[in-house]
Amino acid sequence: MFRRFTTPSDGLTFRNKAEILFRLHPSELSALLEIAWDFRVWEANESLGHPRRRSDIPGLPEYLLNTLFSSAPPQTGLPNFFTGNQQRFGIPASVPPRNGVMWDHLIYAYLIENTRIYDIFRKVIYEYHHGEKLGVPLASSQHWLRNTEELFFRDAAPFSIYSVGSYVRPDSGASRRNAYYRMFGMDLNHGMENGQPYPYVKPDTANRDFVSTWEEFLREVWVAISNQNNTSGTNPQDDAAILDLAKRLHDMLRTRRTNGNLSREEFWYVSMMSWFHLAVEFDTPIVNSLRAEGASEEERLKKIGERVSMPPHGRSFYFFLLSDRMSWILTQLETDIYLNELAIPGFYTVGSPVERVMRTIITYWSQATGRNMKEKARSVSIQNRE
Repeated sequence: MFRRFTTPSDGLTFRNKAEILFRLHPSELSALLEIAWDFRVWEANESLGHPRRRSDIPGLPEYLLNTLFSSAPPQTGLPNFFTGNQQRFGIPASVPPRNGVMWDHLIYAYLIENTRIYDIFRKVIYEYHHGEKLGVPLASSQHWLRNTEELFFRDAAPFSIYSVGSYVRPDSGASRRNAYYRMFGMDLNHGMENGQPYPYVKPDTANRDFVSTWEEFLREVWVAISNQNNTSGTNPQDDAAILDLAKRLHDMLRTRRTNGNLSREEFWYVSMMSWFHLAVEFDTPIVNSLRAEGASEEERLKKIGERVSMPPHGRSFYFFLLSDRMSWILTQLETDIYLNELAIPGFYTVGSPVERVMRTIITYWSQATGRNMKEKARSVSIQNRE
């Protein structure tokens, strides 16, 4: 969510917006999240849990938000931040938000956390606050350090929309893993720092077939892309199979969202991971403080990990590249667009906006998992890596 506040506008660039964001007071950042929730897309004719009606839970009352922003909000582009960054990430806006904010899909948080970025920055903050092993942080990064600790490493402010922890679920890391498993049947690829599995409640009801269904879907779409121009011989393109798999993905994801379930958790977890992602999208103040300048998110995170002796996942490069694209396509699949067979060719028609996203996802998912989506599926069992 925080990365959506950085949409260039009013003469301010992405980098300008991010640097403004990093320097805000924690209460202003909290208020921005409350405003984002308050302006969420809400269409009464959609069922609760639909991407255009994720939740009916109210946020802070308007008079409290007005108190927090009694004058003008910070220059973060509030009038248009909800349009997102589709153009920046090469994602088509074929279903733009009509009334307000649509945040990222939970898969975004899962993929970003799989890089181990949260744990690495937790250790960065620990070291800075317990000594000078990492040196003295630059004055420009002190704001980021304070905001990060206030927002993500302490209990949330009572009654805030992102207050999703309590005595019942005191461990944020365990709660995130629980949500990932419920939605995708997948755990994160790393456990605790000592190498032990991270303890969390693994729910009885979960989308355990998500990975196998998703990969079958990618393979069928790739077959269709590969045979788009096939004018002779047998054409293995199978629109009916793609439609069936799209429906299965739609149904399993929407089932987990019945009555708006998991919406607040998703909103907070994607907001959390977007803050850390934004911190390595360019040579930000905290990156400069850590002398971790680089040409990409993955290179910067790798250098930061070296500083605190906690390497990121070896395939972080692909997790970063997949995060926005998979967030967009899974949100699309949760709408009813691809329940119509007439829409299926959009997945594979060469040159179409959706086909370009799908082609990229197929390549990067293959690299991230080590399973080639461009080959015929083999009879293997899908197991999560602890």
